Amino acid sequence: MDDLKIAKIKTAIRSNFEESPAIYQAFEERRGFFRNLNAKLLARMAIPAGARILDVGCGTGASSIHMLQTVTDSEVWGLDISPAMLCAARERGAHMPRLHFVEGDGARLRDAVDGPFEAIVYSASIFLIPDYPESLKQARELLRQGGKVGLTFMNGFYQSDGENALAVADRAAQEGLSVKRPVKLAEFVEVFAGIFHDPLTWHEDLRLPVNVVREFFSVPAMSAGLFPGLPYDERLLKVQRLFNRLSDRENYFRWNFMVGQVT
Repeated sequence: MDDLKIAKIKTAIRSNFEESPAIYQAFEERRGFFRNLNAKLLARMAIPAGARILDVGCGTGASSIHMLQTVTDSEVWGLDISPAMLCAARERGAHMPRLHFVEGDGARLRDAVDGPFEAIVYSASIFLIPDYPESLKQARELLRQGGKVGLTFMNGFYQSDGENALAVADRAAQEGLSVKRPVKLAEFVEVFAGIFHDPLTWHEDLRLPVNVVREFFSVPAMSAGLFPGLPYDERLLKVQRLFNRLSDRENYFRWNFMVGQVT
């Protein structure tokens, strides 16, 4: 992907997340979605007590605060490209002295933070970084020997037969759903394994009510992935009409997990 296209994608992503803090945080407070996703990842990372942790794409701080509370005596840096999301994160973490939030590009980690870290986490963020190979290379350089990188990657929302449930719904709804993604999973897996050899990989199929997944995709930044280039109010209407074509029967929201280590 050329630099101009990467820059255009990042500008769009930043703009979409600038719209998102209030709705994003309200969703998280109702559902605990990102905290629960992060808990599944941390359970397999075995981060040691006293670790210095970098949370890349921290949003409003749900995953950063969860890591601070989960890993004893840890110190956590949350990094995000959106000033508005960071403002909300700083308000939430104002009385947590071992929690720090910094603005930065997810592919330019060394410009924003100093290592070494025991762990670097991409909680529901790596698939939004178009130049992810550079991000992963810098993450490896910032980890100390034995340090770990962990991530959650949104795969998709599927029917029981494995078909993309949203694509099926759009055949009837005709809302113009986009299936393009800035980061393709198969290519990502290959790159990750080339940087962190023999990674631990698995997936989780979240059996969630359709209304919860609708809420997830109603967050401004998430709706932009389905209907890019449209104002939020138009995207929201399209999301609602799209999900009206779905039922609760046997749908699952798949997330891929990966953990790599510096050896």
